[in-house]
Amino acid sequence: MREVMMKAQELAEAILNSDIYQKMKTQEASVRHDPAAAAALGDMIEKRQRVESILSSADMDANVLAEASREMEEAEKRMNENEMIQTLKSCRNDFQTMMDNVNKILRLVITGEVEEENGGSTGCSGNCSCCSGCR
Repeated sequence: MREVMMKAQELAEAILNSDIYQKMKTQEASVRHDPAAAAALGDMIEKRQRVESILSSADMDANVLAEASREMEEAEKRMNENEMIQTLKSCRNDFQTMMDNVNKILRLVITGEVEEENGGSTGCSGNCSCCSGCR
């Protein structure tokens, strides 16, 4: 068990030291320190919280919800048009892809299977009745 925990810590440190993770963290800091990007992000969060508040209200007014939803969509559009936020999203996608690949490798080594994009799996399930690949 100790060896597994040590290897997990090594993997975590390798992830933290990866160029992909470092680039994402640098971009997150850049967004926080850029007035336009920070304002766009803050406005979007505020509008989303308002919609959530309206939805959780016992006496929800459909017209108020519609207006709040429209404002949230506009804020989201402004946020998504911000170049720094676009770059941050790209960095986060790259990081998520790296993490997905790490998980696929672990799954393959442990189970012999790799989950496909469509939710299925490939590899040997150990049940030869559904496969003719090993013969």
